[in-house]
Amino acid sequence: MQFVRPSPQTVQWGYFDASAKPAAEVDPGEVFRFRSVTGAPNDAVPSDWIPPEIAEIYAAVHDRGPGGHLLTGPVRVRGARPGHVLQVDIISVALGARYGINSVGPLKGIFPDAVDAWDKQIIPLDRERGMATLPPGLQVPTRPFFGVMGVAPPAAWGRIDTAQPRRHGGNIDNKELVGGTTLFLPVWADGALFSAGDGHAAQGDGEVCITAIETSLEGEFRFGLRTDVELALPIAVTPTHLITMGFDPSLDRAARIAVRSMLGLLERFGGMRWRDAYGLASIAVDLHVTQVVNGEKGVHAMAPRAILKQLTTPLPFLTGL
Repeated sequence: MQFVRPSPQTVQWGYFDASAKPAAEVDPGEVFRFRSVTGAPNDAVPSDWIPPEIAEIYAAVHDRGPGGHLLTGPVRVRGARPGHVLQVDIISVALGARYGINSVGPLKGIFPDAVDAWDKQIIPLDRERGMATLPPGLQVPTRPFFGVMGVAPPAAWGRIDTAQPRRHGGNIDNKELVGGTTLFLPVWADGALFSAGDGHAAQGDGEVCITAIETSLEGEFRFGLRTDVELALPIAVTPTHLITMGFDPSLDRAARIAVRSMLGLLERFGGMRWRDAYGLASIAVDLHVTQVVNGEKGVHAMAPRAILKQLTTPLPFLTGL
């Protein structure tokens, strides 16, 4: 099994770019291991807690983009073309370090004027028990997921920041995307060029202070190429829900985008009348605030699969999942 590891040759620091050189190449259907790292060489933890890749990456990677995320990738998917949909099966996600970090800073988070200086808090992680210890000793269960998962944006966008989620995915920060879920991303460049990072040990909807428990992660992925459907925005499927997502500087508009995307799926693929889909969304679909701190705010709409499976026309995204 191929293992895509972070190194100075296989990371993108703070950017997505359709012209980026692939760090690895995989076939559709191939299962591969994947690792991302978070932290700094001078983190105030025992030296053996710091991921061994961190020091070399900090010393050797000088080509950095406008964002702060350290991503592993991009991974080229053989045969992927613009207009395809990349199916990202997130087979498993596991903690990859013994600690995580929660930071607050001036002009950041939902209260940008409430913090006068950067404060970086170390949070010990018990990987065996799946627990994090927060001040003043609170035990919080971990539920790891990659906050950033995305493909290369359209070439005309050039090199873009990792901070904002957009139609290529990116800094989605959707806590539902744990192991056992599937993310669908529209492809904008040959090879798709998938990158991931911004590992989170745990996060609340909103991620209100700008960070969750930021940590290193390891996971297993499998890619599929879908030519039977078209998408303009990412969607996801969990064991229990179909999820559509909206991104916009306005939460109101982000909510409308997420709901409009859900109605479009139910109408185009589920055979529902728009009016009936609109009513169903009001009765059985839940809206969640994904995050409010990434410039482009996020809202995701969650429709129960137990209801959707009653449709006469099965939704193609749910078939086989």
